[in-house]
Amino acid sequence: MLAQLESKFHDLYLEYFHKAEAHRRWNVLNDVPWEQITTTPNPEIASVIQTFMAVEMFLPDYTSKIMHLVRSSRGRAWFQANWGYEESKHSLVLEMWITKSGARSVEQVHAFQDDVLSREWDLPYETPLEMILYTTLQEFATSVNYRGLRRVAQASGDGALHKALTLLARDETGHFEFFKNGAKLFMDRDRDHVLEALNKVIHTFKMPAQTLIPDFGPHGKLLQELGIFDDRIYIRDVVRPVLKALGVEPEEMREARQRLRAAA
Repeated sequence: MLAQLESKFHDLYLEYFHKAEAHRRWNVLNDVPWEQITTTPNPEIASVIQTFMAVEMFLPDYTSKIMHLVRSSRGRAWFQANWGYEESKHSLVLEMWITKSGARSVEQVHAFQDDVLSREWDLPYETPLEMILYTTLQEFATSVNYRGLRRVAQASGDGALHKALTLLARDETGHFEFFKNGAKLFMDRDRDHVLEALNKVIHTFKMPAQTLIPDFGPHGKLLQELGIFDDRIYIRDVVRPVLKALGVEPEEMREARQRLRAAA
């Protein structure tokens, strides 16, 4: 049974890889119209970009710790290596925008990076099942964040930022699809157990920025004020669409919550 599951994960990875190679790969230097960048960036947009850039800086933690958790699974481990490559481009393109636009100097970015990287990201959950459910939600939420920022930034007329955020959101959607389809493989084996774990993850979920970014309070407030992300958006624009994509009915979630309470 486990060998069959791993074989399906490997098939998922191959499908993901070939689709990305054929339709989604992009180049940081050539596919973003850097000549269209604004030289008078909105301070609020720059602050959000810096927050998102900071989250991407923990890439070594994300890749190494998740890789260690799933290293015996060729499909999941190889996907994680591919995911790390794509996320590294996200970090690069955000850093390039923030320095090319003049929003921050190179020295300011380096000082901020040093401050951020004095912290370390740890796995929020212990099991591969819980982590794949978490990453399903997290990748979808990240795509919501990038699309929300793109909407807010549209008035600036910054073609470089618009294209960069479009590319990032598209990548995050691709990542979500892999994790979502992987979660479905677990559901095919033991649906009730997965729904109980999903309940736990939904109700304890936190984006990495909430625990990693120095003095996150003002940054979180700005995300709320700009309508990019808050608890309401999390439920409406992340949890509900993810449950629908997983084929989970509200009644199933209520029953899973009841089972968890009865077992507590």
